[in-house]
Amino acid sequence: MDESLTDRLTSTDLSSMNGAELLAHLDAAEQHMRNLQRAKLALLEDNPQIVAQRPELRALRDQLRSMDLDAVTGADLSTAQHNA
Repeated sequence: MDESLTDRLTSTDLSSMNGAELLAHLDAAEQHMRNLQRAKLALLEDNPQIVAQRPELRALRDQLRSMDLDAVTGADLSTAQHNA
């Protein structure tokens, strides 16, 4: 994933945005978070030998598998990232 996109999305000054710009920014941030969660799940799925050795990775993989990453909400993403 592109770290510069993450940096740009998290360091953008929201105070000068109008409603439409703010919604567009939030949509972009949510889409990027979904992409990061999909990438995290793919890494876990591609490395079963490592996941098998680490209970916390198994729990994270199972949690990500249970999420609909196409329709996930910001609250779901915050919970998953907090548990990572």
